[in-house]
Amino acid sequence: MSATGCDLCDELSGGAASRFEGIYAHAPRSRILFRSERFVVIPSLGQIVGGYLLIVPTSHLMALGDISDASLGEFTVLCRSVRAILEAEYESCVFFEHGARCAAAGGCGVYHAHLHAVPFPAALEPVDFLTSKFPYIELAALSKIRDESKGLASYLFYEDSRGRSYVFRTGALPSQYMRKLLAGRLGSQDWDWRTVGREERLLATLTRLSGRFRDLDVLAESQEVTNGGHR
Repeated sequence: MSATGCDLCDELSGGAASRFEGIYAHAPRSRILFRSERFVVIPSLGQIVGGYLLIVPTSHLMALGDISDASLGEFTVLCRSVRAILEAEYESCVFFEHGARCAAAGGCGVYHAHLHAVPFPAALEPVDFLTSKFPYIELAALSKIRDESKGLASYLFYEDSRGRSYVFRTGALPSQYMRKLLAGRLGSQDWDWRTVGREERLLATLTRLSGRFRDLDVLAESQEVTNGGHR
C-alpha cells in the first residue's frame, strides 16, 4: 500500500516521479540490491561513505517503530544480514533511524520509514556523544524498538559498531541530524542528500555489493514461495 506523494513509494512501485529516477533516468534502471515482499535494501542518495545503505519497508510506514508483527522477524534477520555484509566489505558499521511519525517532528523530508546502515570507523562513532546528550534506553533486542518508541512523535534509534541498540528520546531533530553528525566525524561537510546529483560512489556501491546480496535474493524467493507470495 503506497502513500500519495511519497518519493520512496513512487520509486518502489516503478513510478517516474522519484528523486532517484530524476537523477539517474533509468541508468541504472534500479538501485535495489535486495527485495522481498516486505523490504528492500538500496544505496542511499548522498553516499557520505561507500556502502551506505537504506533498509526500507515496501509498505508505507512513517517509522520503524510501527512495524507489524508479521514483518518484525524478517526485519531483524535482514538487519543482521546487512551488518554481516557491510562488516565483511568495509569492517565496522552503524545503524540509525530518525523515527518521525509526523512532519512536525522533524525528519529529512521523506516520511517513509528507512533504516540507515553506514560503514563507519568504530573509533569515530558518536555513541558516547549521543548518550551524554539525550535520555535513552538500551534495547535488549532490536525487536524492542516498537515497545520503546511507542507513543513518541520523534525518536532516534542507533545501533553502534558492536551491535548495541538504543532508543533516544530526542524530541524534534534538525533535518539530517545524524548524517551531518557522521559526516562531521569524518571531517566532511558533504552530508546533504538533497544537493547530490549523479554519484559515482553510489554506482560503485551497487557494483561492489550486488554479488553479496544474491544469496539473500534466493532466500527471499524461497520464503515467498513457501508463504504463497509472489515477487
